[in-house]
Amino acid sequence: MEEISQYQEVITVSTVNFVNQYAFKLLQALAILIIGFYIANKAGSFVSTQVKKKYSDNKALVDFLVSITKIILKVIIVVAAIGQAGIETTSFIAMLGSAGLAIGLALQGSLANVAGGALILTLRPFKKGELIDAQGHLGVVSDIGLFATTIVTPHRRHVFIPNGALAGGVIKNFTREGFVRCDIPIGISYGANIQKAREILLDLANNDKRVLDNPEKPVVWVTNLGDSSVDLQLRVHVSVDDYWGVLFETTEAAKIAFDNADIEIPFPQRVVHMQKSED
Repeated sequence: MEEISQYQEVITVSTVNFVNQYAFKLLQALAILIIGFYIANKAGSFVSTQVKKKYSDNKALVDFLVSITKIILKVIIVVAAIGQAGIETTSFIAMLGSAGLAIGLALQGSLANVAGGALILTLRPFKKGELIDAQGHLGVVSDIGLFATTIVTPHRRHVFIPNGALAGGVIKNFTREGFVRCDIPIGISYGANIQKAREILLDLANNDKRVLDNPEKPVVWVTNLGDSSVDLQLRVHVSVDDYWGVLFETTEAAKIAFDNADIEIPFPQRVVHMQKSED
């Protein structure tokens, strides 16, 4: 019985020592986690509110910044809680750093796309619904994500462009001004009357309600003296939605009008001389 009492006393003392040494620290660590996560969520809501004031139409950027804020704060809180619990945090932080480096190297391309997406969402060189030309693709922006941007081409093809390449390349935005310039090339023969051809093209443009007078009225220029034609170019400003219709319909109308006015549109011709050999 005496031995059992001694064992019970040892267990009791050990339990009391454990409680005194660790229980309070564990409770403190748990409190840090609960309060810290609550503060992190509140901080995320605060960031969301502030970012929405400036980027109300950019949900992807808001979600990205909120997620980054919460992740950073929660990692700091977890490390603080572990340290409060009496666990050595130096090795834990080193392990996190090594894991982060390994993940960063493995996902280097993906992280570049995320960084590019953050730049695009912040600088906003284009928005949804705008017509852009980037990475050799022309189309309307349908979605801006963190990893890639989707555009819809005139052929109704959905093109996914990685944000890393997109942010580091040239982006032509045709919609930002609200209108675009439509250049319509057409060639006439050297014997044709340039002034008459110019009047016909300007008449077509001025009678088209889709053609805008601002920022510049329609104009016709001689752009090149080719091998077989005098190259003219009709320049008009139209809304983005009317661009293709004006381009194609005016080209067809110009051909019909030139035919009616006996203005020749030349095409390449070759003359082949056959020489009969003498036997």
